[in-house]
Amino acid sequence: MALSKDAIFAVNDSDAHEVDVPEWGGSILLRTMTGKQRNDYEHWATTQSKAKVPDYRGIRERLIICCAVTEDGKPLFTEGDLSKLAEKNSEVIDRLHTKCRVICGMDEDAVEDAVKN
Repeated sequence: MALSKDAIFAVNDSDAHEVDVPEWGGSILLRTMTGKQRNDYEHWATTQSKAKVPDYRGIRERLIICCAVTEDGKPLFTEGDLSKLAEKNSEVIDRLHTKCRVICGMDEDAVEDAVKN
């Protein structure tokens, strides 16, 4: 049975994953990015790569901002939190960034799988 537009738009197709962050005393929820978030993130990265002097500062934090959500699915962080998030423990940021990449299919294994298909 073919889906209608309304049926497609009514589905919550975002998976949330609880990730322990013992350094912060608990866990946070990370979910897949929306299409718009992915477009905006890739646009920002592409813009940087074309700049005379690319500035990738905040690349990890930007992805975490896209993926971190509250229990009711609302964004946990905003773009305005970028600098404060960047002040957190770099090992935690790296770990969360890596988890976001896996969740969003941006890790190296996902790229290799896509090339094979």
